[in-house]
Amino acid sequence: MGTILTVASGKGGCSKSTTVMILSANLATRGYRVAVVDADRNQSFASWHRDAYEGPELTCCSETDHIKVVDLAGELAESHDAVLIDTAGFENLTAASAIGMADYVLIPCMPDRGSVRETMRTAQQVASLSKAARRSIPYSVLLTRWKPRGLSERAALDSLQEEKLPILQQSFGDLADFTKLSFSGFVPTSGKVGDQAASLIVELSGKGAIPTIPSIRVAGKAA
Repeated sequence: MGTILTVASGKGGCSKSTTVMILSANLATRGYRVAVVDADRNQSFASWHRDAYEGPELTCCSETDHIKVVDLAGELAESHDAVLIDTAGFENLTAASAIGMADYVLIPCMPDRGSVRETMRTAQQVASLSKAARRSIPYSVLLTRWKPRGLSERAALDSLQEEKLPILQQSFGDLADFTKLSFSGFVPTSGKVGDQAASLIVELSGKGAIPTIPSIRVAGKAA
């Protein structure tokens, strides 16, 4: 049985789909059998996977219904090492369902006030759904488009730390390669982006968000 990792935030444009692109392709490159559920009506990941993706094989399904997304993700977890759910950039029942069934929730946050505010709201939503489910739903904040020495980044980090939110050590930098992904379909698995992805995978594995090693080795390219 694979793990279910939901990438969520009420803020649109905070790199949720980009995060799923990078993680899914880099996990697939490492031999993981990966499935992605695009639960956003905009279908950013699904259209990218269909029209542009140039990497190792991974399964991509679309489902925006708040009931069906639970069944689909559960079924995919039976035959994949990791299931990533890409949610919409606004609060809805489908995102809540994806959070409620997740083994782990990843909340991307950019260095701006709106993103920080929505990160806090999403963290509160995770806590509320944990109470409703009567189980702990672990989560972490992933800093995206991040310049470690930037003034906006410093202010954003201070705000997140004041709320005592769990923040991952690894961040995604403000690199041109990230913005190229949606056009090229090529996901770097080496260089700065690849190094950041590798470090993030190790950190998430240590938290139980994804398996430490893949159970099923795969090879080949996406159709």
